[in-house]
Amino acid sequence: MLVAAARAAGTDTYASANVIPADRQEEFQEAFTRAHRAAREAIRASRGDLPVGVSIAIADEVAVPGGEERRDAKRAAVYDHWLREARDDDFIGVQNYERIVHGPDGEVRVEGELNGMGTVIEPGSLAGAVRYAHEMSGVPVLVTEHGIQTGDDTQRAAFIPAAVEGLAAEIAAGTPVLGYCHWTLMDNFEWIFGYGAQLGLHEVDRETFQRRPKPSAAAYADVVRSHRGVPTASRD
Repeated sequence: MLVAAARAAGTDTYASANVIPADRQEEFQEAFTRAHRAAREAIRASRGDLPVGVSIAIADEVAVPGGEERRDAKRAAVYDHWLREARDDDFIGVQNYERIVHGPDGEVRVEGELNGMGTVIEPGSLAGAVRYAHEMSGVPVLVTEHGIQTGDDTQRAAFIPAAVEGLAAEIAAGTPVLGYCHWTLMDNFEWIFGYGAQLGLHEVDRETFQRRPKPSAAAYADVVRSHRGVPTASRD
């Protein structure tokens, strides 16, 4: 895909923030870090009243006995750089969609109902990812993305309330959470998966562009109403 994109763009090589060759990961991380620091300084110099943060995708990495070393290695390789970087920010953005379980010999396949990503549906993954992000960064968390990829909307309608209830319990326990953004309003063109991946609260007719709410849209509306006015918590 990257070779075809380079050819279409008339360049020798092509890379995307969402699809980066393994041998260029460190190069991209260094560049993104410089860009984030420059943007943070520019925003604070111009609008010091605006909170600044960085948002990253975080799976809820958990370990069964003997899997702690593998879990920690995954965290160190994928998330910890940005969570440390966020210590100089006003918040850390968390994008969460799944839980990954680590055992002494690698990832552990957990029994349960699967989502469209092929991983077990686990509403508690959101609270786990939020807790870890705050513990590592020390700053408040903004849930910038959360949802479920599935063609079965009954899964989504059950998943959203359960996940938000778990997040509310985490807030009550003292983890500071600034807000929650669900992904997403409509079934969208999802990166390399195209229109096959369904994450929306509304389906879209690709011929007429008519939008139709799914039952999960009503379930999400109920969640919003039930949590309206609930204060966020802070931890010193």
